[in-house]
Amino acid sequence: MNNLTLSIDPREFAKLTLMANPSESESIEDKAKDSLELYLSAYKLAEKYERFSNNTQETSEAFKNIRDIEIHI
Repeated sequence: MNNLTLSIDPREFAKLTLMANPSESESIEDKAKDSLELYLSAYKLAEKYERFSNNTQETSEAFKNIRDIEIHI
């Protein structure tokens, strides 16, 4: 049986997420903090997706499993 899940590279996903959602904070320090938080959250979410997708046959199943997960950074 073919595995129909999509593979997501956590680094690439986090990088693209960061580029698509620049910080609107005023100070450089706040921009850096916002960016770091977004990058780490996106990376951890993609890692969790990868773990679930390795155990399921469908992308939609893997996505359902991570939809309500709390990300703690």
